[in-house]
Amino acid sequence: MARGLVSLSRIVLLALAPWLGGAAVATPPEPEPAGPSGTSIESPGAEPALETDWKGVRRDTYYFLGYQFAVIGALYLMPTSVTNWERDGNHLGKWWDNVTHPTWDEDDFYLNYLLHPYWGATYYVRGRERNLSRWESFGYSTLLSTLYEYGAEALFEKPSYQDLIITPVLGSLLGEFEFMPIRNSIKAKSGPRDTSDKWILALTDPLGTVNDWTDRLFGVDTQVALTPFRGPSAYRSNLRPRSGILQAQPMPGGPWFDPPRPKSPVWGVQLDVRW
Repeated sequence: MARGLVSLSRIVLLALAPWLGGAAVATPPEPEPAGPSGTSIESPGAEPALETDWKGVRRDTYYFLGYQFAVIGALYLMPTSVTNWERDGNHLGKWWDNVTHPTWDEDDFYLNYLLHPYWGATYYVRGRERNLSRWESFGYSTLLSTLYEYGAEALFEKPSYQDLIITPVLGSLLGEFEFMPIRNSIKAKSGPRDTSDKWILALTDPLGTVNDWTDRLFGVDTQVALTPFRGPSAYRSNLRPRSGILQAQPMPGGPWFDPPRPKSPVWGVQLDVRW
């Protein structure tokens, strides 16, 4: 058990390494040259740094923990020949025994080296979409992978060393050098996105897509406003002649022109719903 706890501690440190090491390896930005008035002069074409959405990161993590049990419930119904899970017995006791005894699994190749890197890439992309840096996104992918291995999945099987390593490492490389360029090229397109673009964005960030649905379901980002308003006064011109014939160029004050008449003010209530 002591060996398992040491392994768990190492994995937790690995998950936190990008944040702990970020300040040590980060290069401080060079000061901008000062202008005549003492203000800094921005470099041509320089883009302002985007602020990290830590509130969104926390909400994504909470949602991920909730999704685990929904996914585990679905996998629990699958044949044991596919999941290799033991269904009978004391699951809470098995969870503690499993998390303290991680092991090298014997899952199929496509599970360890195709599906797990894919999910690691989607975790990485979720971090990048929240404006995390590369190191922080790698740490976030490691964190979500660890939460899954030591979370609900540990109710049925021991955490896998391959999954804890392969998922964030290969997944972050796949996410940074494959998924992110594809996503950025789609976002840079002018005009509305077609169906294939929407599918690609959803498949490269499924967690973000499901989180958007969850936000709408619980009304997290829904804004409702009910505002009374008074419309501005407007004027209308009566250009119809008394005889029913409209001249091409009616003269003001003539028999073919009535002076403009003001409209009555408009009162109402405006309902604005955004989600």
